Amino acid sequence: MMKLAISRLNHLIDFGVTEQVDMGTIDGTTAQFVSKQRLHCAFYQRSQSQQYSLLGTKLEDTIVVAVRSQYHVDKSMLAQIDGDVDVTYRIVAISRDDSHSLQRYDLITLKDVTKGDE
Repeated sequence: MMKLAISRLNHLIDFGVTEQVDMGTIDGTTAQFVSKQRLHCAFYQRSQSQQYSLLGTKLEDTIVVAVRSQYHVDKSMLAQIDGDVDVTYRIVAISRDDSHSLQRYDLITLKDVTKGDE
């Protein structure tokens, strides 16, 4: 069970999908991020040894956020943090809190897909 002060959930994260959106112009439609759910989140800091163990792996350039346990969020979704539409993240992993406490938090590992290095 992870202990997290509720005050640390001071960022907003949008989980959504990419959909074709009509631009109302001659260009027609374009792929755009569409939010399906907005949650408060906290950035989860990895220890130095955890960061070193990720070097050279597919998780090297990832970040981790903690959210109140949500089973509506799955790995097929994308994410944007604090309304920053220029950076979109792919969900790499979801570590669900399976404790039966009232305050459960899931850790969601995200990778920036706007850099083009998926």
